[in-house]
Amino acid sequence: MSGDRENELASVRASAQELLKWEETLGGSGFPTPEAVAPQAVSGASGALGADPDSVARLEVLTSEAAQCTRCDLHRGRTKSVFARGTADTDLAFVGEGPGFHEDQQGLPFVGRAGQLLDRMIAAMGYDRDGVYICNVVKCRPPDNRTPLPTEAAACAHFLVPQLELVQPKVIVALGRCAAENLQCVPPAGRWRGMWGEWRGVPVMPTYHPAFLLRSPQFKKPVWEDLQEVLSVLNREVPRR
Repeated sequence: MSGDRENELASVRASAQELLKWEETLGGSGFPTPEAVAPQAVSGASGALGADPDSVARLEVLTSEAAQCTRCDLHRGRTKSVFARGTADTDLAFVGEGPGFHEDQQGLPFVGRAGQLLDRMIAAMGYDRDGVYICNVVKCRPPDNRTPLPTEAAACAHFLVPQLELVQPKVIVALGRCAAENLQCVPPAGRWRGMWGEWRGVPVMPTYHPAFLLRSPQFKKPVWEDLQEVLSVLNREVPRR
């Protein structure tokens, strides 16, 4: 019995240490936050050496089309369309719901506080901040940062569907229920976070949006568990910190 007790305590200590490292990486209370790195603009995708040139060219075309799109009323209030950032030469994509104020001003997704937290999440997974592909369900900011309407999301599927098809990630992380629902990988009701789904044959992990984590940091642990599952599917080891 004493041996079992010691093994149990060792497991608890290991889990606690892992959570503390995750909290530190995400700038948790009592830990220093890494300096924010200024985002670098990309036009649909970076010209990474491993990316298919035809796919990169097509993403450039879609980026230009999104900047002029009038398929729904969201275009009336946009400063800039927000297509994507990161690289098309990746095995991992993140999909959020829509741009906020800072994103609308800069034309890049996830550049505000939620974006800085997402960058730390990406780093905790062992990726460079621009070593993944990041986009949103809609490319123009909804008024008052509200959730995109179904009609708006349907109009913007004209861009989301081909951009994900061109990037061809091995796994997609859906940030928030809105993104998961629009990727049609979660049930209309009930549990959704942490439940694997699928989008056109690509595994999708739905998890909480970084903006939600800023308001409710106690949910960082389940998100880290979700991201660990993603790494497992990608056959990548959890980085040691």
